[in-house]
Amino acid sequence: MNWRARWIWSPGEAAPRNFYWCVRKEFQISRGFSKVTVALSADTRYTLWFNGRLIGHGPIRSFYGHWHYDLHDVTQYAHEGLNAVAVLVHHLGIGTFQNDFVRGGGRGGLIAQVECDGKIVAASDASWLNVPHPAFERATARMSCQLGFDELYDARRAIGDWTMPRYDDYEWNEAVEVGEAGCAPWGELHPRPIPFLTLEPVQPKVVERVRVVKPPFGAWVFDLKPYLAPDDLSANPRVLSGVVATEIRAELPCTLRIGDVHHGLRPADVRLNGELAPHGGGMHTLRLQAGSHLLTIDVSRWYHDWFRYLVVEAPDDAPVRFVNPLMERADYPWVVLGPFDGDEVELQRVREARSVAELRHHPKARSFDPMHTARAPIFALTNHHARPQPETPRVEHTHACIHAIDDATVVYPPQSGDVELRLDWGREVFGYVELELEAPAGVVLDFNGFEYIDPVQRDRVQWTWGLNNTFRYITRRGWQRFLSVVKRGFRYATLTIRFPEGATEPVRLRKVSCFHSVYPYEARGAFACSDPLLNQIYEMARETVRLCSEDTFIDCPTYEQTFWVGDARNEALFAYSGFGDYALARRCLLLAGQSLRQSPLVESQVPSAWENILTAWSLLWAIACYEHYLFTGDEAFVREVFPYIAQQNQTLHERYLNSEGLLEIRAWNMLDWAPMDTPGEGVVSHQNMWLVRVWDDTAKLADLMGEATLAQTWRQWASDLRAAINGRLWNEERRAYTDCLKPDGAHSPVFSIQTQVVALLCDVPTPERRAILEGYLAAPPEGFVRIGSPFMTAFLLETLLQLNRRDEILNRIREDWGFMLAMGAVTCWEQFKGERVPTPLQAHRTEFFTRSHCHAWSAAPAYFLPIAVLGAKPLEAGWRRFELNPSLGDLRWAHGRLPLPDGVLEFALEQSDAGDVRGRLTIPSGYTAILGGKELGAGVHEIG
Repeated sequence: MNWRARWIWSPGEAAPRNFYWCVRKEFQISRGFSKVTVALSADTRYTLWFNGRLIGHGPIRSFYGHWHYDLHDVTQYAHEGLNAVAVLVHHLGIGTFQNDFVRGGGRGGLIAQVECDGKIVAASDASWLNVPHPAFERATARMSCQLGFDELYDARRAIGDWTMPRYDDYEWNEAVEVGEAGCAPWGELHPRPIPFLTLEPVQPKVVERVRVVKPPFGAWVFDLKPYLAPDDLSANPRVLSGVVATEIRAELPCTLRIGDVHHGLRPADVRLNGELAPHGGGMHTLRLQAGSHLLTIDVSRWYHDWFRYLVVEAPDDAPVRFVNPLMERADYPWVVLGPFDGDEVELQRVREARSVAELRHHPKARSFDPMHTARAPIFALTNHHARPQPETPRVEHTHACIHAIDDATVVYPPQSGDVELRLDWGREVFGYVELELEAPAGVVLDFNGFEYIDPVQRDRVQWTWGLNNTFRYITRRGWQRFLSVVKRGFRYATLTIRFPEGATEPVRLRKVSCFHSVYPYEARGAFACSDPLLNQIYEMARETVRLCSEDTFIDCPTYEQTFWVGDARNEALFAYSGFGDYALARRCLLLAGQSLRQSPLVESQVPSAWENILTAWSLLWAIACYEHYLFTGDEAFVREVFPYIAQQNQTLHERYLNSEGLLEIRAWNMLDWAPMDTPGEGVVSHQNMWLVRVWDDTAKLADLMGEATLAQTWRQWASDLRAAINGRLWNEERRAYTDCLKPDGAHSPVFSIQTQVVALLCDVPTPERRAILEGYLAAPPEGFVRIGSPFMTAFLLETLLQLNRRDEILNRIREDWGFMLAMGAVTCWEQFKGERVPTPLQAHRTEFFTRSHCHAWSAAPAYFLPIAVLGAKPLEAGWRRFELNPSLGDLRWAHGRLPLPDGVLEFALEQSDAGDVRGRLTIPSGYTAILGGKELGAGVHEIG
């Protein structure tokens, strides 16, 4: 790309918090053109329009110093004469799990270049006109520690058709030039290596419920970090020490209840006039006499999300008001005191203060800056704290808003509260919410998305604790359309319509939709068999992979949207077999490798402002690099990634092997959501075992690169580590590998099936020990920790596949994923929590089954069903030669397509009453299958 464009930004602050910035440029295009393109990138995110048409969103997540740009073909929207390019940049000004803002030195910026038939017709510079978007409120809540901010859009402050040519931008600002293409902090600009994501409108299936509700008596959201850790813009967890306080003035005796909707409040956190407030049911009770009261809340604790989300329950007519203890006329009633790091005496004195006077002149007492509060605490207003009212709402054509027709749901103002619509999309969706409606000015629409409702107790909703999956839209008068620019994942949502006081005109809601935005997979894989349950499971697993594929693999579309590197090892396999796509995995593996420029090992999630190493994830990355070559034969990828592999291998050996030759590291050492003994420092067995496989697998890549000495060295390291594990971590009494070594060198008393599975998978045990462990797979010994997530189950299935115990694979898939389906799942769960109740009618008897209801690390059946039935295994890189050993188990028939890099293997198999398998295979050109010792070349083959 020949860049003439320059990075530009808004006049003023370089990295403003939660800042929405409109920038536009008009230019001429001559007649007879054939192609018009827009190349652009931004920090943090952009939305692009060309002549008023929405083009797309970007850029893909990148490390600073290796930034990516997008190239959009806009030819179909261009015309002779005056054209306009318009961009909305959303700069977060903080670190998230998608952007390493702090270490990268991030700041706001946009670079854009429009070309017509190869000639530059517009290039970003000082002449591009811009203005902060006045309709987007900057003072909003963080969605979570992983994500940015929720949205509040006030259409009364909107700026018209600013994305169109001939818009009146006379009073807009000229841009500030930051630097030329390639300047810091973004560095060299690289073209996007993957296709653009989908933008598919998806309507809800049903308006499930309509009712009148009232919000809780009071709710507030504020950010502690600017006051208790003001210099930290990272996403690193940390301990904060401080107190928040308010004055409550009661005209008459009354009772309130206070809680925190995300973090909760501990029994000793809340004091009224210096005395502990009674605690029960997750809330503190405040019994007030008439007069002034000081309420203090100790907010000292470990945080990964630094906002607090307070809610007060009380009758509507409770005769109280909340007053700022420092400034009576201040708009915001809460103040913060601290930090008190290391000063426990002063912390205690402040939290036990008995009167406002004691705090009013405290040197560490401050009012909240409005920018560090949320103008609308939407989550607390729309979850279980919303109070149902007996009034029946007046709503006409209830389902019109969910159909793509020119009709509208008519909602009239109620007498006693607000109207809440509960919508069900019937599937998980991930994208940008769209509203189209006619309304009087000042109507508030609050959206709250979530994933699960109990099938019997319909008020038992699993709200997204830890996530503000919300936005607010405030109407102007007339017909209007709003398209969110922040992505959300959900299946269900409440849309609460709040009319201004005295309103008489209805809202006509024409459309509620989600522009589904995921990786554009082609469904090259397919699987069907005689068991309808397995067919449903296969499609559920593939849909989960699709929903968790964005500009990287992500863990889930709802809670985090984070590229967890270890998750992606399994997700890559699922995508290879389910869709035959290799580009996304390639991009993910290279992106993860770039984290070695700033960390000793590949980081757990990238690019991220949480500086974290999860040791097993670093090791699974190296294994995934080898497997990517094995599945694709992509030698160019190996050449690009090999320096990262060699660097990590050397670091592991030099820095993290102890005197006994075992991997010993201070890091996050988990493997499964289960009570394994995997301390944050020491010798943890499973990751020593993974390291054996890493050095064995990557030695093969060294051979490919002509690095024979390295290959020999890594194989020797693997052999030495295998011997050290068998010499030190095997417990003869328990006849298993311990989970870890304790600080005194003793074996942990915790033994888990997880550790034994990894030992087998990484070829660690001696033959005698292998036979012992193989016997544990179907029935782990009493007292062994059981598997806690489908992610770990995938490693069990992989081990069973190695052992050719394929009947057990089918049965385990039926058992675990069949339970998900029976409980109403439409995508694969993150965890196995709670009791396995016999029917979904009993779901309320146990805790919620999982946190995330759509988690790609759990989509193993997309891989293991076709692979296990076929007995397919690559013998050469790129599957140019592969082994087949079909086995149908208790199935009568199976057919489908197994993707290969340059074609698909089509199979159709059936089993006779005698157990013989026969059928047809179609092998693509360039591939050879080995079946029963015979070579089968390209073409159609009858077998059996």
